[in-house]
Amino acid sequence: MKKKLIQILTLVLLFLLLTNYVRSENKIIIKFQIENEILTNLDFLNEEKYLLALNNNLKNIPKNQLKQLSKDSLIREKIKKIELLKYFDFSEENKYGDELLKDFYIRLNFNNEKDFELYLKKYNLDIVNIKEKLRIESLWNELIYKKFNNQVNVNEEKLKKKLLLQKNLITEYNLSEILFEIKDSEKIDTKYKLILKNISESGFNNSANIYSISNSSKFGGDLGWINETQLNENLLNKIKSLDIKQLTKPIQVTNGYLIIKLNDKRERKMKIDFEKTLKKMILEEKNRQLNQFSLIYFNKIKQNTFVSEK
Repeated sequence: MKKKLIQILTLVLLFLLLTNYVRSENKIIIKFQIENEILTNLDFLNEEKYLLALNNNLKNIPKNQLKQLSKDSLIREKIKKIELLKYFDFSEENKYGDELLKDFYIRLNFNNEKDFELYLKKYNLDIVNIKEKLRIESLWNELIYKKFNNQVNVNEEKLKKKLLLQKNLITEYNLSEILFEIKDSEKIDTKYKLILKNISESGFNNSANIYSISNSSKFGGDLGWINETQLNENLLNKIKSLDIKQLTKPIQVTNGYLIIKLNDKRERKMKIDFEKTLKKMILEEKNRQLNQFSLIYFNKIKQNTFVSEK
């Protein structure tokens, strides 16, 4: 009887301990204040789930790296939204929401919204929150375009000459990128070795998630297939010298340093539509310059934004 009573008391104690543990896990704790906005532990937990949903391989990286990644990602998003609220009314209907979502889930290799929504449920994610994230990125791009489009300078004559030299046999490259910054306390060689070490241990995609400041970081740095006409001469020459799966050394660009990985390459016979291809080249160059303005502008507002860790 005494032994049975001890067993019952032990079970009760374990139940109480487990209950307290679960409660502590669900307890909402303020982690950051950004201007007048707050971010809680649950916000960061949901961001972890979001990043894992985009790249399952992130589950293989150390937990502290995943936490840091989710922290940086969510703080970056919150700073952008605070800035966007100065220019846009978020209470208005998101007229491009469905279109943005479709482009997003197709890039993640889903055929339709229903399949994507079922996938998100595995991570306890709501498609409404995904739409909100896409809206922030879309409005951010719109803001950057309005602010800096008149500063974009494209040498169309140079692009025309480049296009005229192209033959019917076109080389395409499947590329991934890591665009990283060097802070005042860092050295380029040290940061580069750190990234290479992480690539060796966790893979290029995970390293892009962790270190890249480019929008492609959410997709593991993946850029997909790029026609050689879309690459500037300096970058093309460096890529041409690579073997499959090989990386470039850091290439200095306006907003940081770029590491390119050559995933694959192929040659295609195609008849070049001069006007159509030229327009595409011009658009690519405009987007490249606008991306640079975007990073520069974000860093500027980040420096002037109140961020406090609790």
